[in-house]
Amino acid sequence: MDSMTTLGPTLGFEIPHESDVDPLMPIHSQESHLETESLLVSAPPESLVEEQEKGMGVAMDSDTQIASVSTGDHQEPVLGMEFDSPEESRAFYSAYAARIGFGVRNSKSFTSRVDDTVIMRRFVCSRQGRPSKKDPFDLSKKRRNRVSSREGCKAMLQVNRRENGKWAVSRCVLEHCHPLGIAPKASPSLQKKLAKKPWELIMNSANVESQQNGLGAGGGVAQSLLEYFKKMQADNPAFFYSVQVDRNNCVANLFWADARARMAYSYFGDAVVFDMTCKRNKRVVPLAAFTGVNHHRQLIVFGCAFMTDESEASFTWLFETWLALMSGRRPVSFVTANNEAMAAASFKVFPTVRHRFCKRDIFHKCKEKLATVYSANPSFKGEFKKCVNESESIEEFESGWKLLVGKHNLDLNGWLRALYAIREKWVPVYFRNIFFAEISAPPKIETMHKFFLRHSITTTTLRDLVTQFDKAMAGQYEGEVQADIAGSHTRPVLKTPSPLEKQASDIYTRAIFDLFQEELVESSGFLMDKIEDGVISKFRVARIQDSSRIYLVTYNSSDKKIFCSCCMFEYSGILCQHIFRVSLAVGLVTLPEEYILRRWTKNAKSNILSYEHCAMVQSNCRKALSWRCNDLCRDAIRFAEEGATSAAIYKVAKGALQKAFSEVFAAKKGPFFNGAR
Repeated sequence: MDSMTTLGPTLGFEIPHESDVDPLMPIHSQESHLETESLLVSAPPESLVEEQEKGMGVAMDSDTQIASVSTGDHQEPVLGMEFDSPEESRAFYSAYAARIGFGVRNSKSFTSRVDDTVIMRRFVCSRQGRPSKKDPFDLSKKRRNRVSSREGCKAMLQVNRRENGKWAVSRCVLEHCHPLGIAPKASPSLQKKLAKKPWELIMNSANVESQQNGLGAGGGVAQSLLEYFKKMQADNPAFFYSVQVDRNNCVANLFWADARARMAYSYFGDAVVFDMTCKRNKRVVPLAAFTGVNHHRQLIVFGCAFMTDESEASFTWLFETWLALMSGRRPVSFVTANNEAMAAASFKVFPTVRHRFCKRDIFHKCKEKLATVYSANPSFKGEFKKCVNESESIEEFESGWKLLVGKHNLDLNGWLRALYAIREKWVPVYFRNIFFAEISAPPKIETMHKFFLRHSITTTTLRDLVTQFDKAMAGQYEGEVQADIAGSHTRPVLKTPSPLEKQASDIYTRAIFDLFQEELVESSGFLMDKIEDGVISKFRVARIQDSSRIYLVTYNSSDKKIFCSCCMFEYSGILCQHIFRVSLAVGLVTLPEEYILRRWTKNAKSNILSYEHCAMVQSNCRKALSWRCNDLCRDAIRFAEEGATSAAIYKVAKGALQKAFSEVFAAKKGPFFNGAR
């Protein structure tokens, strides 16, 4: 890119002028075959819903007898029967069900608290459970008078993952409470329809089936989801959704975001990741999410989309829609998967934002592209990651890469040559001076794919997926609130007498302070040598155990600016151990304000309501009205979060809100109202 936004010692968003953006206007794709429908009204979102149920592993009793039973087509399920995978057990139970005459559907699945992998799957009779007596989404909707297929059947098969990787039957109920019989074979068209995943039904097509299941005549999957979004918007006018349709009026892509997502972006939108990792798993969910990290290093979401058309025009539409919703405030950095269409759209919509490809996505693709290389050269994978992750300079990476490909005779490998050609877009050493809010210390920030697994989000219908996701995000928001409360009532244990550590313990959240403290403690393991004196002093810093790797720290005494060649502060917003080693020598006993990023502090969300941009929205145009409405919504959500922390504070907040309403209504009745809109 010709111009880039670089993080200075303090961080702030780019504030657009009134003429730059209109968040209420629909944004149309630049491709003629796609059209857009956008809807937005502003108001506070709903309160937090109940927490998502946490998965708990189900262990078999130690005295359960393990049976070595063949999984042939004519076997009945028995306790202890083993399978190589949960899919194999599902196929076995489905074949058994087809023989004796009942249907099978997936039920619960639990994940491990250690690594978030699935450790239990349960399959039940299709007549398990009781029918719901009312529609939880639309009480006024007329329902068809039909007999429910649910009869409370208890038949089921449950498998648990063992330490050896096998899946064993831990629970098995064979008795049914209803007659069994041979189910009629579905017609070819129905079989084809059932073979599709729910989200595939919203793909555009000229045939009647697609029209009935898409946004066209007849409604269907996408129509059900749109009805749910309309209900959400009626209840919470700050909820926003936008639909991109094709020439046949079928859904191509769909974007949505609530007020909390927009509020989170106002605090932590400096570094954004466009995450499409949900497509990696076997469910292949076409979910795309704009994500980031809060001041507790927790995952936050700035908006979501279902992407069934992944062209450059569609990504451009999505990025523009999202940016307009966020009042045109561009992030400092933007991360996407290694995808040409995404890269082109990003450059078009975010020309001044530093864009790069996700390193984790590159490594994931390497498992497939370099599978034969990994198997033939067991040491290659570790050496490859070390070359990428641990290179401290461009020269070190370039020489390390040449040695790596030469050692394993991979100079002509097409995939590696392609990666090397775009190295400036994904190798960290090329953009260490740009803020990405990334910290190498554990735990790693989870992807949306991991988030789905951790919350056991199933994918029955798109609307169900969205409701489950909303509940999971409510639990995520609750976790952030709990971390805020814990940070205000507890103090960490200090490990050094340094005033820097005492100051940091008062300023940073616990998650960030732990990282700060680790860097400060580790600084004692370095040797320091002043190589240049004067107004600008330069120091050479090296670890006692490894003097071969040298870092250069520069300090300007006139403006109290300090810089390290590792660029840790520029990249992550936290000072490094090399600077801490030099700090005492230059008399730096407290953290200068410009080296404290507000987004990492306890007060990251406590800024008082801002009036600095009121002058730009005084006109009576639609653009100004929408800006004022959105700005008040953000302040209202912030007010609600602070006012709901306790019963006493809630009472105070409620009284203040009633007083504010009275003043607003009095002002509207005043003599100047007609001229002050």
